[in-house]
Amino acid sequence: MKRSVGAVASGDGWACEAYGPEAAQDGALCFVAEPGQRRCADSQECARTMDAERKRVFRRIQELSTTQGSVGAYLETVFTSPDQLLGGGQGS
Repeated sequence: MKRSVGAVASGDGWACEAYGPEAAQDGALCFVAEPGQRRCADSQECARTMDAERKRVFRRIQELSTTQGSVGAYLETVFTSPDQLLGGGQGS
């Protein structure tokens, strides 16, 4: 269930790990919410949510590697860790 914390300007909150501060200025506040809204209540929840989402996408890439041939195998060589996805490892 998505919940809205409201349209929070980048100066009034934190930058979503997936998008970063530049995208927040354009209304991309939360990767898992509608534009201009947040689902996460704070930056810690954002970090937990994005960690889970990075792991989900990484698992999907690994599945594609075994079922979709060369495209999936290529993605698996490019993305060798969940931290490479969706703004992970940026230190934000």
